[in-house]
Amino acid sequence: MSTQNSIKLSDYKAYPFLIPSINLDFNIGDDDVVVQASMIIKPKAIESSKLILKGNKNKLLSISIDGKELDSEEYIFTDNDLVIYTSKKSEFELNILSKIDPFSNTSLEGLYLSSGMLTTQCEAEGFRRICYHPDRPDVLSKYTVRIEADRFKYPILLSNGNKKYSGNLENNNNRNEIIWEDPFPKPCYLFALVAGNLSLVSDKYFTNTGRLIDIKIYVERGDEKYTRHAIDSLKKAMRWDEDKYGLEYDLDEYKIVAVRHFNMGAMENKGLNIFNSKLVLADTATATDDELERVESVIAHEYFHNWTGNRITCRDWFQLSLKEGLTVFRDQSFTADLHGSGLKRIQDVSLLRNFQFAEDKGPTSHAVKPKEYVAIDNFYTTTIYEKGSELIRMLELLLGHERFMRGISYYIQAFDGSAATTEDFIDSIIKGANSGDVDYVFDIEKFQNWYYQSGTPKVYISQYWDSSSSILNVSFEQKLDSDNTNENKEMVIPILYSCYSREENTKPIVENNLFVLDEFKKKLEIKVSPGEKQPPVLSIFRNFSSPVIWKSDCSIDDYLFLFLNDDDYFTRWDSCQSLMSQIIKSRINKQTNHLLEERFINAIKKSIEFLGIDDPFFLATLLTIPGFSELESLFERVDPINIYKQSLNFKLSMGTKLLNELKILSENLLFNINQAWPLGRGERKLLGTTWSYLSLAGDKKVRKHCVNSIANSSMTIARAALEALKPLDSTETKEASILFYKKWEDNPVVLDTWFAYQASRPCKQGIDMIENLFSNSKFDWKAPNSIRAVLGGFSKNIELFHSLDGQGYLYMSEKLIEVDKINPITASRMVKVFSKWNTYIEQNKEEMYKAILKINKANISSNTREVIELILK
Repeated sequence: MSTQNSIKLSDYKAYPFLIPSINLDFNIGDDDVVVQASMIIKPKAIESSKLILKGNKNKLLSISIDGKELDSEEYIFTDNDLVIYTSKKSEFELNILSKIDPFSNTSLEGLYLSSGMLTTQCEAEGFRRICYHPDRPDVLSKYTVRIEADRFKYPILLSNGNKKYSGNLENNNNRNEIIWEDPFPKPCYLFALVAGNLSLVSDKYFTNTGRLIDIKIYVERGDEKYTRHAIDSLKKAMRWDEDKYGLEYDLDEYKIVAVRHFNMGAMENKGLNIFNSKLVLADTATATDDELERVESVIAHEYFHNWTGNRITCRDWFQLSLKEGLTVFRDQSFTADLHGSGLKRIQDVSLLRNFQFAEDKGPTSHAVKPKEYVAIDNFYTTTIYEKGSELIRMLELLLGHERFMRGISYYIQAFDGSAATTEDFIDSIIKGANSGDVDYVFDIEKFQNWYYQSGTPKVYISQYWDSSSSILNVSFEQKLDSDNTNENKEMVIPILYSCYSREENTKPIVENNLFVLDEFKKKLEIKVSPGEKQPPVLSIFRNFSSPVIWKSDCSIDDYLFLFLNDDDYFTRWDSCQSLMSQIIKSRINKQTNHLLEERFINAIKKSIEFLGIDDPFFLATLLTIPGFSELESLFERVDPINIYKQSLNFKLSMGTKLLNELKILSENLLFNINQAWPLGRGERKLLGTTWSYLSLAGDKKVRKHCVNSIANSSMTIARAALEALKPLDSTETKEASILFYKKWEDNPVVLDTWFAYQASRPCKQGIDMIENLFSNSKFDWKAPNSIRAVLGGFSKNIELFHSLDGQGYLYMSEKLIEVDKINPITASRMVKVFSKWNTYIEQNKEEMYKAILKINKANISSNTREVIELILK
C-alpha cells in the first residue's frame, strides 16, 4: 500500500449521527453557486460531541444550529474537515451556507461545467465539493432540492426524484426556480443536479401493474436523433427487471442526461442518471454493433442499480462490489437473454482474461473486498466489477437458479432502504435459498475467501484412465496465482464438466455435472459405459464455471476434438484459443510446429464449412486471435514487439492458407449485412474478420473495398474496414483514415474513435503523429474520452509505445503528468499502463522504469501517487 495515509476496513466505525432529511438550495450565478444545506441531525446512542463534516474547495459563509449562528470557537477546520462542537442530545437542525466555483472545476467531480451545462458527479467522494457533509455511503437521507438560475442560460433545472414545483421568480422574471423531492432515502453519492440549455426527448413506459413512468432524455441540441436506441434499451431493461426479478421502478419519471465531459461510463443517481455521451447517443450510422450492445448494456446496468445499489447501497466503499458485482451480473444476464448466452459468455470471459487476470497478477492487484485504500477512485476496477460478477455467477451455479433467486428476493426484502455489506449479502442469499435449512451445500467460509484474497486461483488437473473399470480418475489441485500475497487459502471452485466418447462424438456421455473443488487437493471419479475402450475426452470448466486459470494434461488431440465437437460455446472457443496460443508461443520461441499448424488450419476449414452460414458470429469469434495481454501471460519475460510481430505473422499465415475459403465467405456475406440491428450483426462481424485476414494477406480487391466502405456504409462496416487496413501503413490505410475524419469531424463522440485509430496504427511519423493528434483543433483536453482515445490508442501501438529507445514510455509519462494536473482520476487509471514493467525483457524494463520514476518525481495527485507507488513496490 502507498506511503500516504490509507483508509482501512478494520477502522470502520458507524457514523454517530443520523441525517434523515436534507434540504438543499442552489442559487446559480454567473461566477459561483451559493449552496444552503439544511440538515436534520439526530445523535445516535453513541456518545459524540463532535459533528465531523467533509468539504473540498468550499467557501464557508455561515453555520447555524436551530437558527442560532455559531461563533468561531464552536467549530474548527482540520485539513478538509469541518468539526462542529455540539452538546445536543436530541434532534436539531443544522444550516450551512457556502459558496462554490464549478466554472473552474476541471476534476469532473462535484459540480462542474461541461459544454455550457452544469452537472455533477458525486461518487465516490464528490459531494464534499458541493457542500459540507459526512460524505459516506452509510448516511442515508431524504432530499428536497431547490434550484434557482438564469432562465435563459439554464432553462432546464434537474435533480433527483419527482418534480414538485417550477416557475419564474415573482420578483425577477429573468430567473427560474424548481423544486425536486426524492421520497426514498439515499446516500449523498447518488445526489445529482443538472442545469443547462438542453433538448428533451420524451417517451412513456407502463409497468406490469399499470403505472405510467415518464422517460426523459436530455441532450445537447442537435443530438435528439441519436436517442432512440437508448430509450428502447431502457424500456427493455425495465420490462426484464420486472419479469425476471419482480422489481418495478419506484418514481414517476426516469431521467437521463448525456454529458460530454464525464470520467465514468455512467452514473446511477436515483431517478437522474448522468451518462457519458458515448453511451447514450448511438444509432447504426454513428455506432458499431458492439457499441450498440454496449449502450444497451450500460443503460440496463444503471437502471438495475435502482434496486441493487440505490434502494440497497453499500455500508462503506470497501463493499463497492456489493452493488457493482451484483449489477454487472444482472446486466450480463440481461444481454445474454437478449442476444444469446453462449456468445455473451465468451465476450465476458475474454474481457476478464485480458484485463482482470492481468490486474490480479500485477502490482495493483487487490481483493474484491480490499482491506485498505488511499483514493477510492482507484478501485473502480475490473476486479470490483467483473470479478465481483463472477462470484455472483458461482453462487447461482452452486445453489441452482431457483434457490439463488429466492436468496436474491430475501436479500432485497431484508435490506431495502439500508446500507449493507458483502457478508450481509452472502448470508441473505443462503438464508433465502435454503428457507431456514442449515444444509448450505458448500462451505460458506471458504467461499468468502473469494472476496478477501487477491490473485487468480490456478487449478492443476491430471487424468488417469482405468480401462478395466471404465473410470476416468481426475486429480485437482488449487493454488493462488498472485505476486502480492503469500496467503493460499482454500477456495470453493465449482467445476462444470462433461465427457465425450472418442468413438461417438455427437453428444456427451456424461453431461454438465458439477464438481466442487473446496480443498487444496481433491479427486473425481467419472464412471462411463463399459464399452468405452479409449479414455473419454474431458470438457472442463464448461461455460467458464469459475474465474480461474487451469493447467491440464489435455493433448493436442483433445483440444482439436473439443474445438470441433463440444456443444459448449465457451469450451469450443477456449480450445481454439489454446491451440492458437500454443502455435504463436512456438513461433516466438523459434520452435514452429508445422504439423500442429496444418491440423489447426484443417480444423478451421471445417468450422468455416459448417458455421459460415448458420452461425457467423461464433465463427468470427473462433477466428479472433487471442488478446495481446493473454499472449503476454504465456512468458516469464515478455518481449512485446516480438509477440506483436509473431501474432501478426501467424494471422498472415492463416489468411494465406485460408485465402480461397475466406474470399468465398466474404463475397457471400455482402448480401446479408444490411439488416437492422441486432439482425445481421453476426454477418457484419464475420465480414470484418474475413477482411482483416484478406487485407493482411495482400488482397488488393478487399483493400479497395475497405476504402470504398468508409463513406456509405454503417459504422460497423466502416470501422471494420479501418481495422482491416490498420496494420498495413499503406496508401489505402491513409486514404480510409482521411475519409473517415472528413465525414465525422463535427461529431465529437464518433471522432474519438478516429483519434484512437490514428494513435494505434503503425506510422512512420512515430511520436510526432501522436503529438499532432493532441494539437488537432478538434481534440478536447477536458474530455476524458478524448484523452483515453489518444493515449489508450498509443499504448496499443506496440512497436511505437514499446520502442527499445524508451521514447514511447517517456512520452507517455510526460502526457500523464499533464493529464494529472487537470483530471487526477483519468491520469491514475491510465498510469496502470506501466504496471507490467517488471515482466518485460531487460531493455524495455529499464526504459519503462525510467518513465515511471519521472512520474514519481513529479508533483502528482494522491490518486496517481497511490498507483505509482504500488507499481514501483
